[in-house]
Amino acid sequence: MKVVVFGGSGLIGDGFVQESLRAPDVTEVITVGRSPMDTPHPKQRHVVHDDFLDLTPIRADLDGADACFWGLGVSAVGMSPHDYERVTYGYTLAAVRTLTELNPGLTFAYLSGAGTDSGERGRSRWARVKGRTENAVIDAFPNGYALRPAFVLPAHQQRSKTRAYRWGTAAVAPLAPLIRRLTDTAMTDTAQIGRAALHLARHGHERHVLENRDIVALAKHRDD
Repeated sequence: MKVVVFGGSGLIGDGFVQESLRAPDVTEVITVGRSPMDTPHPKQRHVVHDDFLDLTPIRADLDGADACFWGLGVSAVGMSPHDYERVTYGYTLAAVRTLTELNPGLTFAYLSGAGTDSGERGRSRWARVKGRTENAVIDAFPNGYALRPAFVLPAHQQRSKTRAYRWGTAAVAPLAPLIRRLTDTAMTDTAQIGRAALHLARHGHERHVLENRDIVALAKHRDD
């Protein structure tokens, strides 16, 4: 299985990458980003690309992919509505258009978030834009999925690049074992998200929008 990961240098994108590299049935992992990236694993190849609104120059690298795990995203805090929509919706849709041409049967797992507005009518702009993006992915691919984790803990010794998130993780980490024993709706980690995406690529799922509880459940299937 050939897996393409967008946003592989980010916290959750790294979970997609690391779990894909560990999976015996994944033969190749293509990561796409603006900056060079170390690729010590023989299964991984990194493609440097600047314009995420036009993926035509890297079509050959994407061709033959069986799955795309989308971890590329930004916080709406401090961004103009136009820029947030361009990155969140525009970049994703450019990839969707290219990948549907190359392989309409591909599994596309889009990293969304808890609280996303599928109806696209709520007060929260970020939730509406995320919901619009989810709907576009699911409409484009029979195997299109939206992953909606709640609070995400780092795995694989990865750290968030966002200072506030690092502080939040440090504060929550001591309570994480208790929270996880009490509920599966509030927290997951990057390894679980990666394993859930791989499970979707192998087996699909009856639902196309998967909440935190669903991600935790899928991650328990050790079917690699």
